[in-house]
Amino acid sequence: MACALLWPASPALAGSESGDASDDAQSFLLSVDLRAVASDGLPSYLEGGGGKQRFDDNDDGFHVGRIFLDYRGRFTDTLSVHATLNTYGDDDKNPVDVTEMYLDWKTYPHGGWRWRTKVGAFYPPVSLENRGPGWSSPYSISASAINTWFGEEFRTIGAEVSATWLGSQSHGTGDLTLYASLYKWNDDVGLLMSFRGWSLNDRQTPLFGRLPFIPIFFLTPPPNAEFRNGFEFFHEIDNRIGYYAGAEWKQSNFLTLRATHYDNRADLSKFEYDFAWLTRYDSLGARVELPRDWTLIGQWLSGDTAVGFIPSGVKQYELDMDSWFLLASKGFGRHRLTARYDDFGSDQTMGTGFRNWDAGHAWTFAYLVDFNDSWQVAVESLTIDAMLTGRVMLGEPVHATEHQVQLAVRYSWRN
Repeated sequence: MACALLWPASPALAGSESGDASDDAQSFLLSVDLRAVASDGLPSYLEGGGGKQRFDDNDDGFHVGRIFLDYRGRFTDTLSVHATLNTYGDDDKNPVDVTEMYLDWKTYPHGGWRWRTKVGAFYPPVSLENRGPGWSSPYSISASAINTWFGEEFRTIGAEVSATWLGSQSHGTGDLTLYASLYKWNDDVGLLMSFRGWSLNDRQTPLFGRLPFIPIFFLTPPPNAEFRNGFEFFHEIDNRIGYYAGAEWKQSNFLTLRATHYDNRADLSKFEYDFAWLTRYDSLGARVELPRDWTLIGQWLSGDTAVGFIPSGVKQYELDMDSWFLLASKGFGRHRLTARYDDFGSDQTMGTGFRNWDAGHAWTFAYLVDFNDSWQVAVESLTIDAMLTGRVMLGEPVHATEHQVQLAVRYSWRN
């Protein structure tokens, strides 16, 4: 993993839509987010429980929401580097860790085309919601269920190449981008989804982080197997290369359409401190920027994950999952109001022992105000109404409606 993160031989970067490196050769952004939280949620998955929110009913009070340092350095007009360091003030394996670190090489346009290459660790280009610095959302505190899952379990550790046909410059139409990636170190993706199901929160799993084990069900390990302590996500188990590919159509600042197919090509027969999880999905998304500072976003994802062969050669476990959301956001001056509806579910279609599945929906309402370029206050109300059958193994109710209100005070410093 370290070689992939720091390998200087190939130019690369990209990451969040928040943009390219600034005109300065070295650009730093320090963001401090402090929270006041009120929640009646079930024990959080961060404590090994079956709750679907970051904070539970034992977390009322003040917390570190997130502190991150976002760095962008420009080596040449076409080559730059991007890295993000985070802390959430909780009991993760490392108090400060990395969420993204990559190089970015974006060529000058030639013949109506522009090429871009990223190498390192970065998010796959799926989210149309998390487009701010540090892969944050400018619309709310918590991300949608789909993009929460991406922040928790996905990171491309490899290379991505994209080619953009600049139709807006030559014909006055839109720009078409085709992208594809080859990567490794994502053989654990699907692990958290299978135990806890979907969630809505703003916590991104760092590259070297660890979450507590959720004791809902167990898989049959190979003889003399050694397990890691808790959930870890960015490991190479089967030495196979995964891929994703997709396309984006962008019409000025009005319309963005994006489609992605993902397949980590995991070998289910492989085990090294953990099982290799075979995870695949298809995603479609659209963002529309309307007059009077209205933004509409819709996204859909459907996929499956499977793990482990038993001696008969049958998969130990297979889970289908799908989710979609609609978001509407209105800006007026320094103020922004956002409403989002999420629908999600998963269904275990194969497996021995306990059958774990979830189904539910969520409403999110957020208000953000920028007092100046440095200070922002955000208020969010999040309600998740969902079933998770695995909670019975934890002594928790299978069906629960969880409420959470957060007040975030954010300070940002830029060089």
